[in-house]
Amino acid sequence: MFEKIKNLIVSARNKVASMSPKIMAVIVGYFIAVVLLILTYYAAWMYMWLWLDKIVMSDLLALIREVIGPAMVAFVTFIATSLVDKDGDGIPDKFEQEAENNGDKKNHFR
Repeated sequence: MFEKIKNLIVSARNKVASMSPKIMAVIVGYFIAVVLLILTYYAAWMYMWLWLDKIVMSDLLALIREVIGPAMVAFVTFIATSLVDKDGDGIPDKFEQEAENNGDKKNHFR
């Protein structure tokens, strides 16, 4: 059981290490934003509990739910996949492929 978990962690680390710096920046930035929002939630909860004797956190909790919800994760995934440029010409591969599929002979991205 522990060996499977160890192999999963090692394979995830290898995949992350092979990502481009742009994609890594998007993913790490999103992760930091989520962690900061959660820490802000707990800090605000402790402040209200200790000094105000009343806890009303529904708005911040709603914001956290939006940030970690499926729509936001899909948006971050879309942005990260739009940054993939394997041939290194400065144009994301997804947009090059769409231009080729549409029959465009000219490159409109330069």
